[in-house]
Amino acid sequence: MAHTFARKRRKLQRKMKAMRIPHKILTVTLVVLGFLLAAMSGIMAGRLFGMKVIVDADAMAPAIEENAAVRVNKLIYKVRKPGRMDVIVFNMGKNDTSRYYVRRVVGLPGETIQIVDGRLYINDTPLEFEYNSEYIEDPGLCAEPVTLGSDEYFVIGDNYNHCEDSRFGAVGNISSSQIVGKAG
Repeated sequence: MAHTFARKRRKLQRKMKAMRIPHKILTVTLVVLGFLLAAMSGIMAGRLFGMKVIVDADAMAPAIEENAAVRVNKLIYKVRKPGRMDVIVFNMGKNDTSRYYVRRVVGLPGETIQIVDGRLYINDTPLEFEYNSEYIEDPGLCAEPVTLGSDEYFVIGDNYNHCEDSRFGAVGNISSSQIVGKAG
């Protein structure tokens, strides 16, 4: 491939020389065209594999403040599955693409989640949060054990006492088809 490109470049250089275009102008033109091509490729890749979402609530504070713009990597979960503590962007259903939510994954497929005495347990083991040490005031649906399906994730906001997340029926467990990408 590189050999073919070099051959085409030499051929173009010979044509330009025959047209009596100075070598410096040719070099500058090729460099500018290269930069333009690289910029266009970057913009296209960003639009195909990424997006930007505005966080419309303080559910992820202090890690992500309200009205902050978050970049979303839409490609990563085509290569691997979401991991515990990943911050994801998801929508609330197949038809609802206008409202995106940003939350942290705490429960993975097949695990059992429960909130007891203000602490979140995964398979009967307490989960320590680095970003918030408050007790969880409202266990919601997790007052009783919730077992995730083979394609379900449990998400919670970093500001868990002031947000809507998988503990509540309006959000519930998140299926992989709802996940748009990883916030970053």
